[in-house]
Amino acid sequence: MSRIRLYLDEDTIKSALISALRNADLDVVTVADAGRLGYADEEQLIWATEQGRAIYSFNKGDFCRLHRDFIVQSQSHAGIILVIQQQYSIG
Repeated sequence: MSRIRLYLDEDTIKSALISALRNADLDVVTVADAGRLGYADEEQLIWATEQGRAIYSFNKGDFCRLHRDFIVQSQSHAGIILVIQQQYSIG
């Protein structure tokens, strides 16, 4: 089985979350790790796709639109994980 590979956008780079995901043996890279702070959402999704990573974000509006745009243009991506609630328990 292949290991889950995530790319966390700027909204999700909380140290407790990152630690919990890494402790769960997930391959996690953040925008800060990649030196990509401040890039547009579309550029982040393209980079994540090139790296074979699913992007993890709270930004439902932009990434739903980007997913739709990719589908309309017959493009694919490595996945988009949208978290609706920003309050969560780490454990």
